[in-house]
Amino acid sequence: MATQIPQRTAKRQRLADEKAAREAASLQAQGQLGPSTETLVIQFQSGQDGSLLGPTINLPASTGQKELQAIINQLRRQLKAAQGPKKRSVDDPAGSDDDDDDDDDLPYAFHVDLQQLSASAGVDTEEKQELVKSNARLPINDSLTQDVLNAQQAKKLGLSQEDTLTVVFEPQAVFKVRPVSRCSSTMSGHASPILCSTFSPTGSLLATGAGDKTARLWDLDTETPMHTLVGHSNWVLCAEWEGRERKLATGGMDGQVWVWQALDANFTGRKGWLSRTAKQVDEEWQEQQKQENGDTAAADTAKGETDGKPAKMGVKARRAARNAAPQGKPLCGHTKWITSLSWEPIHLNPTNPRLASSSKDGTVRVWNPTLHRCEYVLGGHTASVNCVRWGGEGAIYTASSDRTVKVWSADGGKLIRNLNEHAHWVNTIALSTDFILRTGPFDHTGRAASSSSTNNITPSYVQPSDEDAKSSALNRFREATSSGSIPETIITGSDDHTLFLWPPQINGSASTPKKPIARLTGHQKSVNHVAFSPDGKKIASASFDNSIKLWDARTGKFIATLRGHVASVYRLAWSSDSRMLVSASKDSTLKLWDPVKTFKIRKDLPGHTDEVYCVDFVADKVASGGRDKVVKIWRH
Repeated sequence: MATQIPQRTAKRQRLADEKAAREAASLQAQGQLGPSTETLVIQFQSGQDGSLLGPTINLPASTGQKELQAIINQLRRQLKAAQGPKKRSVDDPAGSDDDDDDDDDLPYAFHVDLQQLSASAGVDTEEKQELVKSNARLPINDSLTQDVLNAQQAKKLGLSQEDTLTVVFEPQAVFKVRPVSRCSSTMSGHASPILCSTFSPTGSLLATGAGDKTARLWDLDTETPMHTLVGHSNWVLCAEWEGRERKLATGGMDGQVWVWQALDANFTGRKGWLSRTAKQVDEEWQEQQKQENGDTAAADTAKGETDGKPAKMGVKARRAARNAAPQGKPLCGHTKWITSLSWEPIHLNPTNPRLASSSKDGTVRVWNPTLHRCEYVLGGHTASVNCVRWGGEGAIYTASSDRTVKVWSADGGKLIRNLNEHAHWVNTIALSTDFILRTGPFDHTGRAASSSSTNNITPSYVQPSDEDAKSSALNRFREATSSGSIPETIITGSDDHTLFLWPPQINGSASTPKKPIARLTGHQKSVNHVAFSPDGKKIASASFDNSIKLWDARTGKFIATLRGHVASVYRLAWSSDSRMLVSASKDSTLKLWDPVKTFKIRKDLPGHTDEVYCVDFVADKVASGGRDKVVKIWRH
C-alpha cells in the first residue's frame, strides 16, 4: 500500500553528519539560499526520533521553508546514493516497479520548539513558563526572521542571532502512494448512471449511488458487490460516510436522507442482519407493526385486514427490510432534492455525530440520526444551497445559488458571517482540513491510534472506543492545523469563473477578517469542484473549460494549469500523500496528474465508455463511476 521511509541507522547518521556541512556550503555557492546580511547558526533535528542531522551550519536569516526543504531533500538523496538499493517495508511488494518514485522530494514541515528554546535561554519566570505551555512551537513558513526572530514568543524568551537555533524537521508524508496504472475490476450492478462514489474512512468499503434509486456497498478486498441499499424513491445524488465508518448517509432527488447502519452493535458487520431468513424478516416486520400501531388488531385495521388475519408483508417492503438497517426510516423535511451531506467531525462528537444536509429548497437541516429528528434548520439562503461542510472548529459552511457563502455556529445554528464576494452561483466549497475530517481517527493505512491496544494501534477491523476515537481524531486535526497556528481555511468556486480563498471564520468576532485572502482568476467557464490537498498546501479546481488549475493554499497564488481533457472536468481527488491528483471528465477518461514537479499527465486511464461523473482516491486505489453504469477500480 505504501512505502515506508526506513529508520535512520548509525551508519546513515554518520553519513548525514559528514555531508551536511558540504551540502549547505554547496547550496550557498549555487546561490539557492539567496544573499543576506544576517545569518543564524542552525542545527537540524529530526522530529521523528530526535536525532541531530549534521553539524551546526550558518544560514541566511531570510531562509524559508522552501530553502530548508531543498537542503533536507538533497541530503536525503545523497544518503540514498551512499546507502545503495532501498529497503522495502512489508507493505511494499517485492516485485513492485515504483523505483522511479524514489527520487521524489518529500514535503517537510519545519518548526522551532519553544521548550528547547526556553531550556537553552533559561526560563525563570511563571510568565515565560505559561508562554511555552500555551504555544509549544513556532512553524517556519516564510523565513527564519519573520517566523522565529520576530515572533513575540521568541522575543519574550530572549532569543538572539548569536544563539544556536535548533530547527526541527518532520516529513509531512512518511509514506508514498503508488500510482494507479490499470483497471483491476469492472463491477456491474447499477441499472442507471452512477452519480456519486465515496470510499469509507478505512478504505475497505466503497459506496455508490445511482439513478436506479439505490445505493450499493462494494467489498474492496474481493472487489465484489456486498449490499444493495433500497429505500429512496428517486435518484441517489450524494453519499457520505461517518468518520468512524459506522454509518453511511445517502441523499436523493426525493428529498429524503437515509442513514444506513454499516455495523451492528458488536461492530462485526451487517452480514448477520442481512442473512436472516424470510420467516425472520416477516416476524420482525410484524413486531414492528405492533410497536407502531399498538397491537395486532390495530395493525390489521391500518392495513385493511378485517378478517382477523395478520397483515402480510409485500415484496417491496420485504426488499427494503432485508437491505436497510434495522427499523430504518428516512429523515424527511426537505421539499426538494438533496445536494450535499456532511457529518459532524469525530473529535467534536465521537459518540453520536450529527448530520447536515443541504437542499435545492434553500435550507440546510441538521439531524440527530440516533434520535431520528431534525435539531434545527438553517434558513437564511434565498436560493438553492449547493454544498455544505462541517468544519473542525465547530462551524458549518454553506454555499448557495444566491451568490453567498454563510458561516453558521454548529451549536444552535446561529449565523456567524455572510460572505458575498461572488457574482454568480456558488457551486462548491472545500476546507483545508477536509481529508482529516473525513478520515477521522484513521490514518492512511486504515488504522486508528488506541491507548488500550498493545502497540497503540487498533487494527482496521476493530472499532476504536469513543475515547480513543476522539483522542486520535483530535490529535490528527491539531497536527493538520499546527495546533491552531495554521487555522482552517475555506475555498469556494462559482459560476462567475472565479474562486475565493477565505480566512478562518470561526467565531464571527470583529477581529476576524471579512474580506477574502485572494480572488483566484483564470478559468474561462464555471468552476464546479475544488479540493485541498491532504497536506493543505495546494488547491485544485475543476472547470467546464476542460482544465484543472493548481493554486497555493496559503496565498491563492496561481501555480499551474493541467491540460489534457477534451471536455468538461467533473470531479477531482487527491492521493493521501498529496503527490498525485486524479480527475474525471465528460470525455469518458480518468487522468492521473503530477501536481508537484512536471504538472503533466502521469497516466491516462481510459476504459469507461461514456461520461465519468465521480471519482475517489484512497491509499493505492481509485474508484470511478459514470454514465456507463459500471464501477471501475484502478490499482498500481
